[in-house]
Amino acid sequence: MRLPRRSGLLRVVAFCAALPALPAVSRPPGPLVVCCAGDSLMRPIPAHLRALAPASGLPLEIREWAQGGLNTETYPSFYRRLLPEWEGRACDAILLQLGTNDAVPLLEKRWDAAEFRDRMTRILAEFKKYPGRLRPRPMLFLATVPLFCDRPESAAKNRIVETVINPLIRDIALAEGAVLVDNAAVLNHRPALYDPDCVHPAPEGEKALARNWLAALGRAFPGEIAKFPLRPGDHP
Repeated sequence: MRLPRRSGLLRVVAFCAALPALPAVSRPPGPLVVCCAGDSLMRPIPAHLRALAPASGLPLEIREWAQGGLNTETYPSFYRRLLPEWEGRACDAILLQLGTNDAVPLLEKRWDAAEFRDRMTRILAEFKKYPGRLRPRPMLFLATVPLFCDRPESAAKNRIVETVINPLIRDIALAEGAVLVDNAAVLNHRPALYDPDCVHPAPEGEKALARNWLAALGRAFPGEIAKFPLRPGDHP
């Protein structure tokens, strides 16, 4: 009576052994869906990500949520206008570069550090309502603000960036569970990476920022994207 049971068990084991191994569920199906949000420093990044991503071994689907001239006060109304186009369409990551245009209002005391913190936190809270794909919500990435280029007329604004904006961004990222991306370290004190306007990155500066964003995605999604090779001088 034992032999049939034993024979049946052997058949089950043999059948299971013949099945193909199932892959671990470690990445979303298809390309990684990334939303690029913020101001004019983010505006050119999608084009560079699309150009650079193939070398990373990961296809990306990019959604553009950035516009020049925005700050923490004006971004929410821009976001509300574009939301109907994207509402309900899940994504994996939201990248936010915002704060450069807050330097002058903070310097001129049109608003204060507490208001900056509150507005940035509210923006992240809105992003947290957006649907994720394999995760309930997308992963949030928050970037530090690069300095204005090294000129005497930029000294006061740079002081605000260094002593108010970026310390707050670091605190907000920690408090809100966002991944901090140190874009300030990519451009600071590297004049060749700036446009003559002393605010915006030149094309090589844009590419350096895009590579930094890709490196951050690689660290956050280690099973989904190869570590993107930075060029010498880029911030790791």
